[in-house]
Amino acid sequence: MKWYTETIDFSAEGGILHGEILLPEGEGPFPGAVLCHGMGSDHRAMRPSAQRLVRRGIATLTFDFRGHGKSEGVLDGDLAQDVMAAIKFLRRHTKIDPQHIALVGHSLGAMAAIQAAAELADLQALVFLSSPSEMNGRAVKLFSPIYRKAMQIGSFIVEFPHIGSLPGVGRFYGMISRLWMWLRGYRVRINLEISLESWAKLNPFTNIEKIGAIPKLFVHCKGDKWIPYEAALKLYEKAKRPKEFLLSDGGFHVAPLFPGKLREKWIAWLVSALT
Repeated sequence: MKWYTETIDFSAEGGILHGEILLPEGEGPFPGAVLCHGMGSDHRAMRPSAQRLVRRGIATLTFDFRGHGKSEGVLDGDLAQDVMAAIKFLRRHTKIDPQHIALVGHSLGAMAAIQAAAELADLQALVFLSSPSEMNGRAVKLFSPIYRKAMQIGSFIVEFPHIGSLPGVGRFYGMISRLWMWLRGYRVRINLEISLESWAKLNPFTNIEKIGAIPKLFVHCKGDKWIPYEAALKLYEKAKRPKEFLLSDGGFHVAPLFPGKLREKWIAWLVSALT
């Protein structure tokens, strides 16, 4: 199916957010999906998956979270507001069927999607890729050295990869991830003080239990060293039916976004849920 791209900017609580909508050619209305990237990337990380969906007749909206890419603001822990603003924007598009909207999130984007879905009752399907089950204790541990460094500098707003690699991936993978961010032009600006306070109050288990009878798909890899698959299994167990869990042997944290059988499986599931 032929398709085209619309570059967009829309308002959210944290400022103006940047992104794009991929639309099938034709009058529509088309079912739609909002795709949410993970920490330290931007909407371009979700573009290949969005392109696979639009070729199958699903309009997609991808965007940069606050503090990421070309969007305004800083990461402050309240990303669910960005997700809900993106859904609202997509629903108002003249070529979109507002009753057939899905939500897809990867990593931190999956956690934001869970939080947003707990506040929304009219979604058609949910896909959570490499989702964490908590941020509080893990975030405090990972960001403590950077937090102390920020205190010495006198500012809790830090920017990656300028300050270094994102924590928790080890020295070798840290160097690779930092280089990857430089090459891709990724950046993330974080208010550490506010983010850590917000993550301390965030309870994905409570939020997942609030989500009603919306079809849900959890996707994870056994080889994910960043977020062990057991974390997603705990969320899956708390979720209401209907639900499915797609677990891949091997793989890595961003494998669900890369070409291969795993991505094809969750995309096929989503297309089936929306059409």
